[in-house]
Amino acid sequence: MAASDNMNVEPFDSNYIQELVSWVRPLWTMVDWKRSVSAVDGEKSLSTVDLDVEFIVRHNIFHNEFALQLVEGERVLAVAFAARKNEENDALQWLAERVQVLTEEEVAGMRQVVDYLEDMDRRTCRHMGDGDIRLTLFASGSPGGGGLILAELEERLRRCGFTSLYLWTDSDCTHQWYPRHGFELVEEARNEAFSTPQRDFLTYIFRKEL
Repeated sequence: MAASDNMNVEPFDSNYIQELVSWVRPLWTMVDWKRSVSAVDGEKSLSTVDLDVEFIVRHNIFHNEFALQLVEGERVLAVAFAARKNEENDALQWLAERVQVLTEEEVAGMRQVVDYLEDMDRRTCRHMGDGDIRLTLFASGSPGGGGLILAELEERLRRCGFTSLYLWTDSDCTHQWYPRHGFELVEEARNEAFSTPQRDFLTYIFRKEL
């Protein structure tokens, strides 16, 4: 996709979170996500897959000057988020308000997802210096949109004086994309919690000079 005159990069609008969730849900799979749970009233069904996906999205959204969306007219094409080392958001508070309808077993499964995300964040931050920043999430609902908004985000980060951009991903995602776009692998590991005898679940940390 080539940039057009009616495309603009704007601060991310939180009203588009559900649309963002719909983009990534078909792409994200993790071992042990085939779960469902009934709500307390016994009438509704709450999928913990949906809860997992939305939490992961919210875990990676930071409401700072580096939360961006690419729009064409009124349509959001792509989003990108970056965060400084150890920057925090309100995702855990959001989750705490929703897990009350889960059983103990399902809460334990959700805790596994939370622990995984927090562990990978910590491992990524250990590689970072004070002048570095990390890409927490970027996604596109239109082919090519992700590359365009990432290029814009990188340019803004350079102007702000950041020296390197870090990110982490795993083998369930399109991790091969990053080496083709200037990122170098700095750490690879097998995640025991999500691996099975049939398949290794691998994690990757990448770095790119800005």
